[in-house]
Amino acid sequence: MAIGTLSITPALGGKSVSRVISKTYDHPNNHEDITLAAGKAVTDWVKTDADTADCNLPAGHGYSSGKMDVYWSGGVRYNVDGTVAVNALTLDGGSGDDFPASATENIIVCTPQQINTSIDGDALALLVVDSTQRSHLYFEDSAGAEVGVIEVQVANEPYTWHDTSGHTNPLTGNPVTICYASNGSATDATLNILSGVDSTP
Repeated sequence: MAIGTLSITPALGGKSVSRVISKTYDHPNNHEDITLAAGKAVTDWVKTDADTADCNLPAGHGYSSGKMDVYWSGGVRYNVDGTVAVNALTLDGGSGDDFPASATENIIVCTPQQINTSIDGDALALLVVDSTQRSHLYFEDSAGAEVGVIEVQVANEPYTWHDTSGHTNPLTGNPVTICYASNGSATDATLNILSGVDSTP
């Protein structure tokens, strides 16, 4: 057995409390220092309905038609079908927040990167997802069905979960085999997914 730790040191009003949460596990599954390519800032945003919109990608974007994640202040829509015609982009479907209103600025579109994983969420003891930029992770099982989603909403503020946190486990159900991760900024990001699985509790 191994031990994973989560250190918490809040300091408020001159008072600080330092605590270390320790979790035993027998199977680490880390995906470390993954570079997430920067997303693309789009222009001329026009919303048709909650899950349909048109916009323009920057010249030289390098994107082709396929799945895309869309970020804006206060929202993200993922697994969206994107159709590219030169620089014009049509977006349709997906899951998550409703698209923002027409003329909204500072919208980032990103093609998710595939990360091969092997996480049995039902046996998780500790999970940490850290990114140097805002990021979204979409986890699938071997049949391509959604297992769960995790968003790092603020750069360098990790998402954490442990089995006595009192919060819902984000990856229950079938074991995860694939993660699709995207970058919600126009700057490259470094992503770390750290998990400890206790297969024999």
